[in-house]
This record gives sequence, structure tokens and C-alpha cells, in this order.
Amino acid sequence: MLGSDRPVTKGFHLHNSFTFWIARLAGAMREAFNRELAEHQVSWPQWMILNVLFHDLAETPAQIADNIAVDRSAVTRLLDRLAEKQLLERVHDGLDRRSVKIHLTPAGKTLVEELNRAAESHQNRFLNQLHPTELRAFKGNIQKMLRAADIDSMSLWRHV
Repeated sequence: MLGSDRPVTKGFHLHNSFTFWIARLAGAMREAFNRELAEHQVSWPQWMILNVLFHDLAETPAQIADNIAVDRSAVTRLLDRLAEKQLLERVHDGLDRRSVKIHLTPAGKTLVEELNRAAESHQNRFLNQLHPTELRAFKGNIQKMLRAADIDSMSLWRHV
């Protein structure tokens, strides 16, 4: 009520939102890395695909979609672009033409090795702001928060 003596409560403030700040940080990190990737005509989602293929985490479009948390139709479009750049190839199963396996080409392997070095350097630029003890706690806290969203990163997230 406007004429009352009670203070007006405006509710939760955006700048008190962890979601806001986590999104800002993730966006800033992704955009900075995207600038590096652009020098190689690769986008963040394309690098994610190249990376999971390089590490043998996926070999089908469905497995790729699951690994990078992107819908399957988007993965198909991304695979088309990477195939046009001759960074990967689709290999159809001889018995079932609907079954497709995705493989990096030699050029794709060479590029992803270079991009992975850049990704590690990029990530370290941010993580070096934390003491090793803080970094371990940060990782543990992120994993706890992911579990609250029913996302299990324990088996996938390698050491930092």
C-alpha cells in the first residue's frame, strides 16, 4: 500500500541472483574463447563436438547430443558445417545405412589438438585467480549445484 508507513518491499534484486552472475561469468568465458575459435572458423558448439570425438566420448550424432547437451537437430546442423570444413566425416554402416558413425579427419585431429591447447590456456586465465584449495572447493561446489539440477558430472569431470 502506497500511503502506509510500512516500507515498500520490491522483492528479490537481480544483482543478488547467483543465476545472473553465473550466467555473466559463463557468457564472458565463452565469448572470450569464441574470439580465439573464430580465428580457426570454429564456434563453441563445433569445438565441443570436435572435443568429444577426439576423446572418444561419442561416435554417433545421438551420443554427441547427449555429451554436449544440445538437441539432436542442432547437432546435425553442426555436423554438416564441420563436414563441409572437412574436419569430420560420416561413415554409414554397411548393413544399416541409417546407422551413422562420426570420425575426425586427420585435419580435424590436428585442429582439435591446437584448439584444446587454446582451451586449456583460456580456462587457466580464469582459474589462476583461485588458490588451489579454492579451486578444489569451487569444483566441488559446482558439482553439488549440478546435482541439485539432476546433472551428474562426477564421472565425466576430470581432475583440475
